[in-house]
Amino acid sequence: MSTNTLPSVNLLPYHEARKAARRKKVYSILGGAATAGAAVVLLGGLYIDGRIDSVVALNQVLSAENARLDGQIREVNNLKKDIDALLQRQKAVESLQTERNRPVQLLEELVRQVPEGVYLTSLKQTGEAFTIAGVAQSNERISELLRNLGDVPWLDKAELVESKAVTMTNNLREQRRLFDFSMRFAYRAPETPGANGKQGTSGNPAGAAASAPAPAPAAASGKAA
Repeated sequence: MSTNTLPSVNLLPYHEARKAARRKKVYSILGGAATAGAAVVLLGGLYIDGRIDSVVALNQVLSAENARLDGQIREVNNLKKDIDALLQRQKAVESLQTERNRPVQLLEELVRQVPEGVYLTSLKQTGEAFTIAGVAQSNERISELLRNLGDVPWLDKAELVESKAVTMTNNLREQRRLFDFSMRFAYRAPETPGANGKQGTSGNPAGAAASAPAPAPAAASGKAA
């Protein structure tokens, strides 16, 4: 009597091999992922370090440029101070020049403005104010002198201080009735050329001094005496 029997197959080694292959594949994937992650971290660190170095270099350039600009600003400020000092010195020189020429200009102007019949006896200056005293033949002559001084552009605040009648005796022992007076006025800085249309006799004192004849100061001295 014959019987059919199935052969026995051991599949355990096959399953073990498959498990080993799967395990190896997983390990390979994990290793690749770790390698890729490390590469990404390394490249990112290098990129960040490069950016930091570029920013540091840019900051150094900006610092150097700011220092250079600060130096130029200090030079400009020093130049401004020097220019201001020179302008102040120039103004001081011009003021001294004006102060030195003012007495001559005033005497020349008085020669032109004092009418006939008026004789000046004194001229005093206190700062920017002047006081003159003299003798006139009549009050009309005094009023004319006051108007003339008021028309001079560089003289201001001309006013009569005192006027009184006096009796004087001349060399011939003749008594004459005259008027002893005093008036004051102040100096006013002349306007710039072209700002005032009045020229010539009562114009800028500098121009008046330039156009006046040479003997004018001597005439003023004789009249004031």
